Amino acid sequence: MNSVAVTVARCPVCRAKVVEQLPGEVVIRNAILKVDAPTGRVSAKCARCKAWVEVPLRYVG
Repeated sequence: MNSVAVTVARCPVCRAKVVEQLPGEVVIRNAILKVDAPTGRVSAKCARCKAWVEVPLRYVG
């Protein structure tokens, strides 16, 4: 049986799953993304409670 390492990031307010990191990909669940232009840091808005959660993405552009 193959086991795949999955890292899950949850909303700090309501504990809903927001981000799943699989080998080679990142899945952001049903969220609005916000980019901080000067730094390129990305946040996702939790679909359940509307809190902003930092995600492991960086915007370069």
